[in-house]
Amino acid sequence: MPLEPRLSASHEAPFGPPYVEVAELGTFGSMALLAMLQAGADPGFYHLRRLTGRGGRLAPHVDLRQRIVLALLETGVLIPAGPRRLRLDATLADSDWDRMDLEEADWAVRWSDTTRGSLALTLKGYLDELTPTPRNLEILLDAWFALAKAECLAFGAYALSSHRLDPAIAMTAEPSLGPILAQRSIGQGCALMWWAAKNVASSFLRHGGQPGLAEREIERTLASALDRDVRSGSTIPTFHRHHTQPVSTFAGAFLLASRLGESYWTSPIGMGPLEHARHAEHTS
Repeated sequence: MPLEPRLSASHEAPFGPPYVEVAELGTFGSMALLAMLQAGADPGFYHLRRLTGRGGRLAPHVDLRQRIVLALLETGVLIPAGPRRLRLDATLADSDWDRMDLEEADWAVRWSDTTRGSLALTLKGYLDELTPTPRNLEILLDAWFALAKAECLAFGAYALSSHRLDPAIAMTAEPSLGPILAQRSIGQGCALMWWAAKNVASSFLRHGGQPGLAEREIERTLASALDRDVRSGSTIPTFHRHHTQPVSTFAGAFLLASRLGESYWTSPIGMGPLEHARHAEHTS
């Protein structure tokens, strides 16, 4: 994670001084903090409301939301607050802890009061003026992959729910999405997830709920659809963003930093579109 931790795993270690400069957070940290503020901060940017029931506003899928919160916790820019305060040192050290607790907690923002009032504007300015260095582009590429997987998994969960199936089955597709999204866009990945959910529903009607059937059908659908697309030269259609899946605040922060625009949804995930978008903007 491209952030410098400001707290130790020991509860005896004191917190360092509050952050003053956005540049200390780096690219991912700035996107993460801006997204958290926009997802639900008080007017003075002192506290963040818990994500319970509205996590999709921050990021499309729970795994990405946890990554965002954990990254900010590990730097110390966020600390647990309120009556449901978490013991961060014990929680992160416990292999059995429930990460869903991250969406059940309130957070306080550790930032210098001298610059706190302009924090959101400063974060936006930092991301808007981001220099397309190789390291920054690498971080943006990693964030794009994470967002793309989250978008597809969230849409897959919705598609399964529309067929009255367990939305958690969508996670079966996670290992396959990396190679798919390196060749196809988020919109095409969502189309594949829709077909997979439809095929799972059809298999359930034909064969009943046999153990492992749904998982095997999702894997088979994704593999065969991509293979057929490559062999025949046909094109997987691009699904538009569904109304149940609005643009998240983290996606908005990423779009500000990357300048991808529509390419975020319609281009295969790779360094080429990022270099073109950010270098074109930086040299214009």
